[in-house]
Parts: sequence; C-alpha cells; structure tokens
Amino acid sequence: MGGTNTQPVDRINRARNGQPLSESTEISGPAGAFEGRSRARSPIDRFLPGRTGAESVQTGRDREAFWDQKGLLCLAFSYCGGIGLYAVLPQEPLWLAVAALMAAIAGTAYFCGYGRSLALLLVLTLLGGVCAGALRSDLVAGPKLAEPVTAALVGTVLSSQAGVSGPRLVLKVEAINKVPAAALRFPEKVRIRVPPASTHSVGETISLRARLFPPSGPVMPGGYDFSFRAFFQTLGATGYSYGPPRKVPAEDVTTGIYLAGKVDRFRQYLSGQIRESLKEGPSSALAVALLVGDRNGISDQEEEDLRAAGLAHILAISGLHMALFAGGAYSVLLFVFAAIGPVAVRWPIHKLAAIAALAAAVFYLVISGASVATQRSFLMIALVFLGVVAGRRGLTLRSVALAALFLLLLAPERLFHPGFQMSFAAVVCLVAVYDGWRDRSSERLRNRRPHGLPVQVIRFCGKWAAGLIVTAAVAGLATGIIGAYHFGRIAPYGLIGNLLGMPVFSLIVMPMGVLALVLMPFGLASLPLAVMAFALEVLMEIAAFTAALSAGSGAIGNLPAFATLWLMTGLFLGLLAQGRWRVLAVGPFVAAAAVLWDHRPPDVQISDTGMRLAARDSEGVLKLSDSRSSFVSDVWLQADGSRVQTIKSRKMKSPQRKCDASGCITAAYSAHQSIPVGGGGSHLLISQPKTAEALREDCHRADLIVTDLIAPQNCPALVFDGPFRREKGAISIWLARPDRGQYGPSEQMQARSAAKTEPVKERVSDANRGRSNISKMRFALSAPKRPWHKDGTVTNRSLREQIAAFLRERGKDASPSTAY
Repeated sequence: MGGTNTQPVDRINRARNGQPLSESTEISGPAGAFEGRSRARSPIDRFLPGRTGAESVQTGRDREAFWDQKGLLCLAFSYCGGIGLYAVLPQEPLWLAVAALMAAIAGTAYFCGYGRSLALLLVLTLLGGVCAGALRSDLVAGPKLAEPVTAALVGTVLSSQAGVSGPRLVLKVEAINKVPAAALRFPEKVRIRVPPASTHSVGETISLRARLFPPSGPVMPGGYDFSFRAFFQTLGATGYSYGPPRKVPAEDVTTGIYLAGKVDRFRQYLSGQIRESLKEGPSSALAVALLVGDRNGISDQEEEDLRAAGLAHILAISGLHMALFAGGAYSVLLFVFAAIGPVAVRWPIHKLAAIAALAAAVFYLVISGASVATQRSFLMIALVFLGVVAGRRGLTLRSVALAALFLLLLAPERLFHPGFQMSFAAVVCLVAVYDGWRDRSSERLRNRRPHGLPVQVIRFCGKWAAGLIVTAAVAGLATGIIGAYHFGRIAPYGLIGNLLGMPVFSLIVMPMGVLALVLMPFGLASLPLAVMAFALEVLMEIAAFTAALSAGSGAIGNLPAFATLWLMTGLFLGLLAQGRWRVLAVGPFVAAAAVLWDHRPPDVQISDTGMRLAARDSEGVLKLSDSRSSFVSDVWLQADGSRVQTIKSRKMKSPQRKCDASGCITAAYSAHQSIPVGGGGSHLLISQPKTAEALREDCHRADLIVTDLIAPQNCPALVFDGPFRREKGAISIWLARPDRGQYGPSEQMQARSAAKTEPVKERVSDANRGRSNISKMRFALSAPKRPWHKDGTVTNRSLREQIAAFLRERGKDASPSTAY
C-alpha cells in the first residue's frame, strides 16, 4: 500500500473541512487523471450554487441540511398535492388499487436499490394523498335524500348555530315516523332550521316534524359547494321544522354526545358570565367570541369592518390566541415557581410550567369549540411545550408539517377548508421568515460589541416593531391570496389595520381575557373583563377607521384556482428555498400573471334550479333577475368583484329583461362591449318560458332556453331543461367579444323601436345570432359524478316501503296513514 496515491483522499478531506484547494493540484486515480484547477464557470454556474471543488461539497451539505430541516414539510406538500389530485380526478379511483400501486412502486424501488430516494418518497406521499382521499370517501358514504321529504323525526342535537331566521341544529337521527333509524336506510345526520324562539343544547333529544331537502350542489362552477362538506360530515339532508321542536326523554346517549353536551353547557355558562359582567354591545359579543368561540352575537357590520381592516383573523381562534393564552399561562406559572425557593431549587420549573401550560391549552381548545384552526394551533403549541420538556426546540417547520399531516390523515377533506389553508399558509411563511431572521441575528450577535442600556432598549423596541410589521405583511400576504380565492376580496389597508390593532389585541385584550377566565371561579372577573371591553372598543374604532379608508375597494372577484396555486407555490419557493435557488419562484409568479391576464368573470350565470339568472347588460354590468338577497346572488356578485351591498341596484330592468304571463326574455351582453342601453348590439337571448306554447315559439327565436318543461326534439335552441341541470348543475357562460360593425345604425334603431312596441314573444330574434357568441361554458358537476355529487337514493316511495316492511315484521298495520 506504500505506493498508493493519497492526493485524492487529502483533497477530499480538505474540501470537507472547508480548506482551499490548490489550483495546480492534480488528482490521479484508477479511473484516470483529473485536473484540480478551477474551471471557468458558465453563466448558469455563476447564477446557481457552485458545483466544483469545495463549493460542490458545500452544496451537498446545504442540500442535506435543507432536507433535514424541510424534508418533512416537502412530504406534507406532496401529500396535500395527492389529496388535491384526488379531488380533481375525472372519475373516482379505487383506494385498494392506489394502495397496491404504492406497494408495487415501493417494492420495486427497494429491490433496485432506490429505497431511500427522496423522489420515491415524494411520489409515494403523492399517491398516499390520493389513496387517503378515496378511502375517506368510501368510509363516510351514506344515504342521502333524492327528493324533498316530509317526516316526523326524533334526534339528538349534535351542534347548534345561530342564524338570521333561526337556529340551525345538526341532529343525529334516532327515529323517522316513529320507526327506529337503525331499521331504515335514511341519512345519519340532518341539519334543521328551527324557529327563532327555540333553544336547545347539545346532547338533548328532540322531536319535530320537518320538511327535508337533498344537500344543495355548487352555486356556480368552481364556487362554494355545500354538498361536498355535507358529504364528509355525513349530512344527508337539510330543511326546516314545522313549529318549535319538543324535548323528549333520551333513551340511550353515547358517552361522546354526553360529554359534548357537558362541554356545550359549560361554554354557555362562560358566555352568560361574560355577558352579565359587560353591558350588551359589540364589546361583549367580541369577548364571548374570543374566549368561548361563539360568534353569534357579532353583527354583520362589525364583521365587515374587521374584514375590511384585515383584522378578521382575530375572530378565528388560532395560533395567535393559543400562543397568548397558553404562553401567558406558561410565563405566569414560571414566575410563580421561580418565586418559591424550594421548588425552584429542587425541580425543573420550566418543564413544570410547560406541562401546566399544556393543560391550559387543552382547556382553551375545549371551551373555544375546537375548530380546525384551533386544532392546528393546539398541536403546534403542544409540540412547543413537549419540546421544552424534552429539551428541544418545538416551533419548527417539522412541527408544522407534523400537525398538518396528523389533521389530514384523519380527515383529508380539511385541505379544502379556507380556515385550514389560511392557518397553515400563514404559519409556514412566518416560521420560514423568522428562521432565517434568527440565523442572521445570531450571526450578528456573535460579532456585536456590548452597548449600554439605552441602546439595548431602542434595539428591543425596533425589533418588536419590525416583528410586528413583518408578521402583518407576511401573514397578510399568505392569507390574502387564499382569501381572494375563496371570498373574492382583499384588505387593501390590512397592514395599517394590523399595525394599529394588533398591539391592542396582543398586549391588552387577550391577557385580560386569560386573567378573567382565571378569576371567574372566584367572582373577580369583572375588572379584567371591563379592561378587555374597553380595549375591544378601541380595536373596533381602529377597524372602522381602516375600513373607511378602503371604501369597499377590496372586492376584486374570486381569483382563479390555477392563479392561486401558482401564487402560493411562488411564495413558498421564495421563502423556503435557500440561496440563489429562490430565483425559481419567478416561474410560478409569471405563470400566475399569465392566468390572471386571461381571466375574466362569466357573463351569464344560471342556477341549478333555473329560477335565478344573472347576465350583463349592454354596459357590461352584471345584473340579477331577482333583487332579493340570497346566498346564490351573494356568491355571483362576489365572483364578479362587486359588493354584496349593491344588490338593490343590480336588478334587471327593461329593455334587458321583459316578462309576461308566458315567461321572461333576457338579453345578455359580453363584458367587453359597451353599448348604450337600447342601442342593440351583439347579445345572447335567454328565454325562461312558463307554457308549452311559449316554449315552442322560443325554440325558433331564442338562443338559449332555461325551463323545466319538456322541449321538442327538433328545438334548434340550446335547452337547459330540468334533467340537464340536475345532471350538470349550475352553469356559467362566457360570451365572445362582439364585432361592433355587425349591426348598423338602422338595425339598432329598429331594435330600439321593437323593444318599445312589440309584445315580449315578438321581440325575440329569429336569426339566433347571439348563439354563436358563446365562447365558453362551464358546468358545476362533472360526468361521471363524484361521490359527493351523486344523486341520493332515499325517496318518498322508498321510505314508505321501508316503513311498511318494518311494521309488517312487527305485526302492525302498515297503511299509509300509519307510515306518514
């Protein structure tokens, strides 16, 4: 071995130790000779991390460190991607087939020597997300109504939520028309709206007669989909009760429902204590919302002000609330333990304080309602305190990924909840920013000379102010993108609102709230609650001031899904990537800009029932067929970037829409054109006939027909009848940019004269010219339908037959009068 060339080993060791390599060193080895001189770097090599010599070794170290710190987060992103892929698949996959594919890929990779490949792990977690989504859908699938049903129900109250027209109760159905639910194929849970005077607590068993309907589908393509949530919550019907429910003795209540009832009554007790200590008003309602999670007392205007000021996040009990509550408990307990000499000397007081603070976090989780955001924040704070007990840092990107994976493994559908998306997006961005900030600060701290007390105080205040600005900006950006996608609005002055309001909230509101809960059993909560109420009044003044600055300018319309995805991808890459790799974030931002450039809201909206319609007038303004406020109209205006408060001025008027006894005719225009009212122009004529005779006429005169009547086989117009809409759901239509030279002045005058003199049915164009102006149509439901969109199986007839069969088995009369 004496003749062995040791230069390669020495060179590698020097590179690993970060020592410079000689440019003239030559390395020889079994494979040949390699020059050690630093080669000229290409433009790409100058732009990206180094690739030769010590730089290559350092790059390898950086890569290892990246995967060590953020590898689990990358796997969590891949798992989320799998869940998202499952949701957009054209057909329902078999989870067993996906699981078998995962096993085959993993086995093949293992035998080929790629068992520890990072790419393999990403692929497996992606498929794991698809498998988890399919398995979850298979587990929660249950009976659903196929048509409206009237029935007498007995059920246990699982939750109660206040509403404008009365409380909404979620019932676990125990009996239908005096027949046990276990003997029938009927929805496991139903949501019922009861009269305003009705008050029922969780765990109570009630009896009522209700009108039930199948869960409604998407309001518009890509819009809010109640049927999706209802499916995963096993809600098979919604409706309203005939009169107030009647409380009945409970026969058999499960332990879970019994404990939920106790917790609900305790929360009601806390709410009552807070309201008794404070005068009725916005401050008392906000105090109850922050401490107990009950937001029913907050008015629409107050919530609107908070939303416009970028302060609506304080209403969702999440990481900030949990950190202030449990963190405050930890600080107080640590001070108390330190003040007790024997305890401070003999016991690890920081670990004792962490365990007690974890118990306080559990208490806050229970009394606050345990929403998804609260669960996430509890898991995060629990990992922090467990890290204190174990002597490790708990607030890392790993802990964020663990919390996300835990929640999504239990319920993959949570990924699509706005609260989940906003909560985790904000936390990931904040942890990434502060990790980098902490690393740079620690490096500067090592090289800093000691300064006097005044300089230290100034630096502390500067850091606190900078932290507040960075937190507001980063969290506001992350949640603002997601909020624009779900709610079609942003907070233009949210940074100002947070800079003014969050010090009040963090330093006064929540500390006083925690102190009030601690002192409440001793009857001493009035003083901290009074201070909290005063601070909340100041906070609402700040919110109103900030909201007045925007004056409704935050309504921008819903961001497209792909634009949102690209924006969030670019944001995560910019914050999580290291060094010059951050330049990769430019690609997603450019892609998002391209999607936004090509995006415009629909010109026509048609509801799945066919009763409601929205279309642009000749000036390009979206108008509604009905000015009565409804959830459907609110979503349409939101998607168009219009304020919901403008609904009264958005009702269609003549000549755009005209109605008579036989139906209505609506003219729809493209958003691109701007033609004076009554001035003609290229448009789409939409008919809503009520009689068979009007339907036959409009088949040859209208461009599009929306009706529940049966259209003739040879009808040349586009017909969206009842069966078609039940199959496709709500419809959105985009019109092409019109050729403004298509109509001359004489034709415009003729159209104006016809609009004034001819009957409605004679004003429909025979040429069907507008039909060719449809550039794109989207439907809310895909074909074949996914599990949450499939038609229900419970009908009046099937329910009647099931009840009759049950009564025959019991030897009772099964006449229709007995069944209903």
